[in-house]
Amino acid sequence: MDLFSELQNLMVKYHFRPAKKLSQFYCINEALLRYLVNSAKLESKDVVLEIGPGTGFLTRLLLEKCKVVAVEADPNMIELLNGEFEKEIASGKLTLVEGDILEQDFAKLGVNKIVALPPYHISSGIMTKIILSHVDSAVLVFDSGFIEKVVSFEGCMNYNALTVLTNLNSKAELLERVESESFFPKPNCVSGVLKLAFDRKNNSKEFLAFLKELFRHKNKDLSRALKQAAPFLEKELSWKKELTKKFNEMELSNSKVYALSPIDLLEVFEELNK
Repeated sequence: MDLFSELQNLMVKYHFRPAKKLSQFYCINEALLRYLVNSAKLESKDVVLEIGPGTGFLTRLLLEKCKVVAVEADPNMIELLNGEFEKEIASGKLTLVEGDILEQDFAKLGVNKIVALPPYHISSGIMTKIILSHVDSAVLVFDSGFIEKVVSFEGCMNYNALTVLTNLNSKAELLERVESESFFPKPNCVSGVLKLAFDRKNNSKEFLAFLKELFRHKNKDLSRALKQAAPFLEKELSWKKELTKKFNEMELSNSKVYALSPIDLLEVFEELNK
């Protein structure tokens, strides 16, 4: 049975319809799901996090490789997953968590890799949470426009705080583009497969707060941007006021914020945070 027919049967059996407000676009392309699993290079010792398992089509393939922790916010899908994966849950191979992924502690979940088709409307929040965690790798499907922002580089229009945090702490690759026909219902965008292999240099919340504030002034020279950001940095990061004296003396003080590489911005942060 193809996945679209299986989805229709599940919709009848469990009395649900896709909820657009939850970004529920169910993947009906088995080749894509197998591609995600293969790209993750899973081993039996891994514990993989699936964000928004929905109907469990990807879950089923992940369970062939290793243990899975699936976090689902929709009670309708929790009912479906409990019904369709009763044996796997009972054996401990699948752990089903009902709740908001943004409120989960990945360390407590015990996961080391992520493979998922998460809801698009919280893409930034999910990406940030993943980077701030300590998982080894992730293979994710997002709106390709969002992925283009994530993998951009200094000088690009899309370059932002999340871009810097991502590229400083991982090798981020857009592996494939995915047409809307792979989903039901069809999303109004072309999707993409993003792979993240982590090698973290600084994924602290303090560094992220610094980046977000600095990029509010991304079109200004670094020295001017830092001066405008100083009240926030002094209050939120407890940086001393005398640090402002360093702003004009920094080697990159005349460079535009958007033209600074992730390594440049890390060096600025570390210099000011001494």
